[in-house]
Amino acid sequence: MRLKTPAQPLVFCFQDATRLCAGVQALYGRYPGLAGRLCLNRGRYYLAVRARLSDREGVRRAAGGCCLGAAPVLYAFLLEHGVKISENAVQELGRALQR
Repeated sequence: MRLKTPAQPLVFCFQDATRLCAGVQALYGRYPGLAGRLCLNRGRYYLAVRARLSDREGVRRAAGGCCLGAAPVLYAFLLEHGVKISENAVQELGRALQR
């Protein structure tokens, strides 16, 4: 059975840049084609990752941050009241960290 619309993104919260970088590096290493948006709100980093339903459990384990679940509305709120850092953070940051 196929979904009529893409699966909602998983939203992760990271306390600091070190944990964020570790999570993104792990995601990029395991899922190199993964798309993820990143914003900063009240000193915390929020990463919204679009993953296939079959990959979600692996993505949760690899990211290592606090998974807030499939929460596109929450991420939109955090983005609106915070600072957008990247539209494709997993690719951009992951590629930079692999060097």
